[in-house]
Amino acid sequence: MSVVSRYGARVMEPSLDPKVFNVNEVAVGLNLVLLYGFAAVTVIVPTLLGVSQRGFFCDDDSIRYEYRKDTITAVQLMLYNLVLNAATVLFVEYYRMQKVESNINNPRYRWRNNHLHVLFVRLLTYFGYSQIGFVMNIALNIVTKHVVGRLRPHFLDVCKLANDTCVTGDSHRYITDYTCTGPPELVLEARKSFYSGHSAVSLYCATWSALYIQARLGPVLNNRIVVPISQTLMFMIGLGISFSRITDNKHHWSDVLVGIFIGIFLAVYTCTFWTDLFSNNSTESETQPLLLPRPPRTPRNSEDEERHRLDAVLPSTDSSIVFEATGPQDSDTILLPVPQSA
Repeated sequence: MSVVSRYGARVMEPSLDPKVFNVNEVAVGLNLVLLYGFAAVTVIVPTLLGVSQRGFFCDDDSIRYEYRKDTITAVQLMLYNLVLNAATVLFVEYYRMQKVESNINNPRYRWRNNHLHVLFVRLLTYFGYSQIGFVMNIALNIVTKHVVGRLRPHFLDVCKLANDTCVTGDSHRYITDYTCTGPPELVLEARKSFYSGHSAVSLYCATWSALYIQARLGPVLNNRIVVPISQTLMFMIGLGISFSRITDNKHHWSDVLVGIFIGIFLAVYTCTFWTDLFSNNSTESETQPLLLPRPPRTPRNSEDEERHRLDAVLPSTDSSIVFEATGPQDSDTILLPVPQSA
């Protein structure tokens, strides 16, 4: 019989040994296909549909900045944030296993006939948790950029209008009929200002890592300074990446602000609702396999509650006998301990 997680995916199956759990490769593979398949769709479909073509006002100085290269490229951004999440999980789980959980019996995991180290399973599990919000973050950003089509601050510098339609007539005219002669790839990217993907991704990963440290390291670390310093450094780097988009003339300040808000919101939502990161972080809970729900509590009936209350109030002794109280015999009959006379 397979074990079903709280999200319905049968990721672990018990073996004959109650402390050994087999990884359900079908469920894991299905989850990966669903997650990254969804990511691929959100990239391919907007690309095929194109970006909204918006006009501009001739006297709009917010799109007349010079074009500058990225301080942090998209590849560097993704690499840094993925390594940040993975390295954070690896360090925290290794510390917990070496310093906190060395005296407890951790479950063992197997894939087919191969033994999987607990640290490896935890790394993939928690890193996989982070990928849920990460993929959703990227998907929302790409779709929004293509739908809104806001012009970047350097739009006119890379567009290079075919004819200067703003020279004659009212300078406050809204121009919709224009032709760009600049490099097509730069012009296309110059139409994707809202909202900042760098801000959303960097703040998502910084917030997720900070919350992960708070949930998994904070309760077991006998130091109240290390965790705040680590979290502050993560936010400093995330905010530095976000602010670089303003100084690089890639985004308006409002684009960056919205990206920061969305990144933080998605990280908090992912940790709280999608992955329930703050549950089962005690050392006792580590004896249970990952991705399994807590066993449900069996509710007591009224008779059990009454007996439990009486046992607490009237503890029995070795020299006690039990008799039934006189009166009508029904289902509410209560057994009372009475001291035996000498």
